[in-house]
Amino acid sequence: MKKMKDVLPLGVMTNLGKDPLTALQKVKEMGFTTCQLSNPPDEYIYGERAEDLTQKVKESIKKTRIHISAVFIMYKGHIWNLVDGPRTIGLVPEETRAVRVVHACRVSNWAKKIGVQTVTSHMGFIPRDSTSLVYKGFIETMKAFVGFCGSNGQTFAFETGQEPPDVLRRTIDDIGLNNVGVNFDCANLILYGMGRPLEGIKAFGEFVVNTHCKDGIWPQVPGKLGREVPLGEGEVNFQEVIPALYARGFRGPLTIEREIAGEEQIRDILNAKRFLEEIKKKILD
Repeated sequence: MKKMKDVLPLGVMTNLGKDPLTALQKVKEMGFTTCQLSNPPDEYIYGERAEDLTQKVKESIKKTRIHISAVFIMYKGHIWNLVDGPRTIGLVPEETRAVRVVHACRVSNWAKKIGVQTVTSHMGFIPRDSTSLVYKGFIETMKAFVGFCGSNGQTFAFETGQEPPDVLRRTIDDIGLNNVGVNFDCANLILYGMGRPLEGIKAFGEFVVNTHCKDGIWPQVPGKLGREVPLGEGEVNFQEVIPALYARGFRGPLTIEREIAGEEQIRDILNAKRFLEEIKKKILD
């Protein structure tokens, strides 16, 4: 798959569901040229139908001409809060690390088959203590996995959220490979109470290869995440964030994510598209 030539192309996060052509046609109907795929259903990767389903994805990409900017890797058993999250999210938890890294490699292989050059994932609550055994084991696992992605011609991009910006930057440096990057979800820093978007850009801006454009409000209830809100109604301040990213050299996709369903989700995505188009126009004019 060729890289996008457009500067700051607008995209959306989407699921393949049971019919990849329908999924990508919906992306096109909303006026997008690019999208990220969330974790593909198991039947696309495992089992006797996987090859046929993967071929349908390739045909759907060709027919719709939608650029897949990244595939998002997810693992079973995540609990999305600040209490249970540290023991259930990503590759940090030691108990599930081995099984999950195998799945991550399988998704990387699948992404290669459909021509995608970036895979991304939540890696978990990375320990602040760089001397801990959990952190050291995590880094060794990440070196191996990022290296595996490199053998597939891919960049691995950390999804932001569960760690402060300086911890993520330290982690990238400790991995020390040239195909590790960041999928910058500005809202996640706020939703997890880990920092502000401009802090993230300062810490790792040059590593950002993709984005999740969503908005949110800082946590108000102990142990729970903050609240996601429509783009422009939260604390991200995209009017500052996107120009700051651009100033650090970012030219990649602005990928809208809205974590609700139904007609309200579609409405909010289209409003977010118009919102981002105005910011993009001011930057590029």
